[in-house]
Amino acid sequence: MEDGPMTTDADIAALAEKIAATRQSKTTIDFLPGALADGTEADAYKLQFAVHARLSASGSDRIAGWKVAATLPAQYQPIGLSGPAFAGVYQSGIKPSGAVFPKGALRKYGVECEVVARIGRDVAAGGAPYDRESIKPFIDALFCGMEVVENRFADIAKADGKCRIADEFLQAACIMGPPIADWQSLDLAAIQGRSLHDGKELASGPGANVMGHPLASLAWLANQLIAHGKTLRAGDVVLTGSTHPPQFLPGPGVAVAEFIGIGETRVTFE
Repeated sequence: MEDGPMTTDADIAALAEKIAATRQSKTTIDFLPGALADGTEADAYKLQFAVHARLSASGSDRIAGWKVAATLPAQYQPIGLSGPAFAGVYQSGIKPSGAVFPKGALRKYGVECEVVARIGRDVAAGGAPYDRESIKPFIDALFCGMEVVENRFADIAKADGKCRIADEFLQAACIMGPPIADWQSLDLAAIQGRSLHDGKELASGPGANVMGHPLASLAWLANQLIAHGKTLRAGDVVLTGSTHPPQFLPGPGVAVAEFIGIGETRVTFE
């Protein structure tokens, strides 16, 4: 995190209201990056958390998990970030494999192939930083999963990393596929994930594309949340990061995220 916020609390509150309003009205974010140009990564996370508070205030939705994004230097450096990023996952966005997105539910949408972790007990703060071994006892289950992403920006080419952090790094939905059986015995860095659209492969990559190992990503998230005054809690679901860059779809159809030889997750876009 960077020290010395360059954006005031009043600025953050006003921006949070604007972002929350665009999410509720499904309108385009056309005021970023300008409104956050003088902010820091720390400001961007404060803004993200402020949006969480506003969109959860009525009790109709809540943050029920997290996602890790931009897990490789080739992904975070071009958008001006110092490292990977994280964002919230809303309860309303957690859906089972086979989910259907009606026409108009999303704008510019895409998919990613990801291992999803479900946390079995609260991850305590105060000890040594977590690593991929020490985080294992907190995992209830791992799943084949898919992240559905949505470009809500007027011009994503101008949306730097701070903007993406503020708007959940394009998060739209976490699709829960089948459990990964006996995951403790698998080399999760070596598993091969891919995404398809109407049977055509779009992209693929190994688990090693996720910070070297999906559980290294999960441990990184646990440490980052603690640094921001938050923790992973029992029941949280975590999109650990994509095995390949996001794949925006050309139109409706059936999208599949598959871990070859392990299982697949699918959704339909009408």
